[in-house]
Amino acid sequence: MRRWAAALLSVLLLSGCRDERIIEKIGFIRTIAYDTTKDEGENSESGNLRVTVSIPKTNQKDTIQYSTVAKTGKQARLIFDRQNDRRLVSGQLRQVLFTTDIARRGVWSEVNSLLRDPGVGMRIHLLIVESDPERLLAAKFTQDNTAGDYIDHLVRTETRTTDIPDTNMHIFARDYYDDGIEPVMSILQQTPNSIRVGGIGLFRGDRYVGKIEAADKVYFGVLRGKVQTGEVFIDFPDDGYSSQYASLHYFTSRRKIRIERAGPMEDGQGLRVRIQIKLRGSLLEYRGGLQLEHPKEQKKLEGEIAGYFRQKCEETIRRMQELHSDAIGIGQRVRDTMSYRDWRNLDWDEAFSKARIEVQVNADIRSYGSIQ
Repeated sequence: MRRWAAALLSVLLLSGCRDERIIEKIGFIRTIAYDTTKDEGENSESGNLRVTVSIPKTNQKDTIQYSTVAKTGKQARLIFDRQNDRRLVSGQLRQVLFTTDIARRGVWSEVNSLLRDPGVGMRIHLLIVESDPERLLAAKFTQDNTAGDYIDHLVRTETRTTDIPDTNMHIFARDYYDDGIEPVMSILQQTPNSIRVGGIGLFRGDRYVGKIEAADKVYFGVLRGKVQTGEVFIDFPDDGYSSQYASLHYFTSRRKIRIERAGPMEDGQGLRVRIQIKLRGSLLEYRGGLQLEHPKEQKKLEGEIAGYFRQKCEETIRRMQELHSDAIGIGQRVRDTMSYRDWRNLDWDEAFSKARIEVQVNADIRSYGSIQ
């Protein structure tokens, strides 16, 4: 009888030692933002960060925000733990925001710290913000309950069409370690009533060096990979075109990269790259002098759209070459044509900036609307 009593007492004691996590006592961090301290800019040598976290309340309509100055995000977390009665966890982290000053200074130390945290998922989005992140996260929006939810829905919707690349932590780390492509991040801008995608941030290593404007993000999308169910408004610029504007709906794109070596690769002058892009889409609206009920006129419009896309894509490439940022992965194709030793001895950033890169576009409009 005594043995049974001792066994029962042991079971009761062991059951009381389990690690209980009561939902109401846990703070689920939804968003982390990194900024410079108020008295310093991108050239600061102190290395301090202003770290802000946003935690949704149980009613999902309000948030709790904490902000502090620390050397790292982990040190800031320890400070936050001393300021509240909740246990902060990162299992529901959805996005990490970097201001432009922090991004120009370099983001890898913060990203690497998150990669080492087993509680952080690899699919969280890394984003650049061109505004005060504390003010952005405190804003209220009618479409969603919190700024964190708004950002999450916005980024997922935009990346679904791949007009903008999916810049989650896994993809950023993969491109950071790959020496044939540079990582990118989407840029967010705050307006009085909303948050919008403000462009694509270009990196060299882990440092932000420039951007592709929001109006040109679709051209970056077709250069980087393939676009699915995208939309684009084409404002033909001058009298060289027969059309004033056109809008394509549900358009898709495919690309091929062909590498030609016409001389020494060291200075980039001996490298010639051809990027072939195929577009397909439906014409949603049109204004111009073409009579689109005639097949010959339809072909002419397809040619004008292809010419306009080629011009915009080549302008986008020139921008990346100026910044020495191969964000579309041409280096991955070049690397496949070389020996490992030759590739390691090649300064690809410099070669990319001087390479001859041509774009060829073929446009196919599969539907012209009710006139058919």
